[in-house]
Amino acid sequence: MLWIPLIGPIIQGLLNTAASIYGKVADTKIAQIKGETVDAQTAAQIIRDTNDDIGLRILRDAALLPPVAWSALIGWDTIVAYRFPELMFHTYNYPPTVQYIPYGAFAFLFGLLGFKIWKGKL
Repeated sequence: MLWIPLIGPIIQGLLNTAASIYGKVADTKIAQIKGETVDAQTAAQIIRDTNDDIGLRILRDAALLPPVAWSALIGWDTIVAYRFPELMFHTYNYPPTVQYIPYGAFAFLFGLLGFKIWKGKL
């Protein structure tokens, strides 16, 4: 029975250490969540501020027009003109250095469409 008073402070010290480590980990996670929330709020504010800016809308449409038109022509040549060669546009395939651009444009367009559907504005 003499060992109980000796082990009590050791166990208490271990529990206090574990609690402080857990508290620091939890504080770090809370700080990360707060930082992500602030980033999301800032991004949402930028989108709200620039939503009705006609200049940005024109620039966005001008940036998306070439890859979307190019993809449409290649899709036409691949799907429709394959059976009807007289309707072919004879567009070139994408160079390897810019093959990612149409995927990025379509991801942006489908993402924008998804957000509008999600918010009920479509």
